[in-house]
Amino acid sequence: MKHRNKLQNKIKKYRNMSKREKWHQIYSNLWGTPIIYAVMSLLLFAVTVWGDLKMEFGNMMPSIITAEFQLTNTILSTLTGGLLSLTSFTFYGVLTALTTFSIQFSPRILKNFMMTNGTQRTLGIFTGSFLYVLLCLLFLDGGSATQYCLIPVTATVLAALSLGAFVYFINHIVTWLQVTNMGDEMKRESINAIEHSLLRDLEPYRVGDHDTIKGQLPKDQGRQIGIDFSGYLQTVDFVSLIDEAIKDDLIIRLEFKVGNFIFDSTPLLTYWKKDKATTIDEFKYKEMFHIGKDQTEIQDIEFSIDKFVEIAVRALGNDDIKTATGFIYQIGDLLINISRKANFTPYLTDKDDKLRVILQNLNFEDYLYISFASIRHYARDNVVITVELLKVLDAIAQGVNERDYKAVWEFAVYTARGFEYEYMHDLDKRKYYNALLNIAETTGNKQNYKTLIEEISHRPES
Repeated sequence: MKHRNKLQNKIKKYRNMSKREKWHQIYSNLWGTPIIYAVMSLLLFAVTVWGDLKMEFGNMMPSIITAEFQLTNTILSTLTGGLLSLTSFTFYGVLTALTTFSIQFSPRILKNFMMTNGTQRTLGIFTGSFLYVLLCLLFLDGGSATQYCLIPVTATVLAALSLGAFVYFINHIVTWLQVTNMGDEMKRESINAIEHSLLRDLEPYRVGDHDTIKGQLPKDQGRQIGIDFSGYLQTVDFVSLIDEAIKDDLIIRLEFKVGNFIFDSTPLLTYWKKDKATTIDEFKYKEMFHIGKDQTEIQDIEFSIDKFVEIAVRALGNDDIKTATGFIYQIGDLLINISRKANFTPYLTDKDDKLRVILQNLNFEDYLYISFASIRHYARDNVVITVELLKVLDAIAQGVNERDYKAVWEFAVYTARGFEYEYMHDLDKRKYYNALLNIAETTGNKQNYKTLIEEISHRPES
């Protein structure tokens, strides 16, 4: 009974997912696409066996593309062993690639590799081809004098397709292992998360002018809804949440943001209802919050950035300056996208400008800290990386919304004050101070730059 309820809960949770969540759920595992290809191979098997054994198409075809039972049996037996070996070797290649990613880069990018079309389709082709050949070998009729056509021809074509897929997959692994390609792929997925999380899901409901909600913020203590089990808040169905808040005439405040770990019985949200005499169905609101054991990047932009940060930090530990610098610039590109596209207000309203949802929101300075604080810490005595970090901050300042100039300058000051050095050569000093000056000029902080330089110059090590 317990297992049955658990299965029903999983099915219900899957039904409540958005299309994007369902896609991520299916293709974040290696069995998703192979199952689809296996079903296709079963259909192909049914058609070819029906054509050769039932309709005897082989007797109507030229002898050059037909084969007797013995030759067909030999072809299928050979291909069965060959495809099994090829599939095993490919899975070994996948495991080797995943191990390399985990050790050299980050275990959190394994899903990125697993979800690529090259990985999914190659395993699907191997699985489907092997299943087709194995089933044909099992159902081959040795007592019939029928000439076979569809079965041997299809098996041969699938074997050639599998060989091509194997060559493609080897090239796919080698290409994906290149740092630049891996970074571009990760950035593309992160930008996709930004487009959905910041623009499609939330932006239509964000408040443009805070005066429109003046006086609507609740001042009394609201009622809280907790969760039944611990886990990461993976996604929130914001559209349904706002729709139900309109029906029940509620103001809802989320106590956590997507990506946070929530403990059992912790308040998930607080709500205020104008008509306190009536009750609401609290369970339907719980269903709009998807809790899981892992973080996902469907709506969690912070998690997407964390993967770039981890790779950059590991590269610093391995003295791989080029990789670290490359990922720092990738992070900068993401931050520019966030600044240009996001409105950082935590308030969501309905079409009548009535306040409905209050978010636990991140500002641009929070994204800056998440992105570069760890890198700044591990590069605090490395003048080359620190200068590159300041150059990226200058590039960010030139690309972001003017409202975020203050955040960029404050983080540049934070980086400069945290930079530790015993001795800097004149050339290092020139590049270091020029990078700070460029940021100050871009953000309009030339006077503050002079104050900062005076502070730095009075250090004992200077």
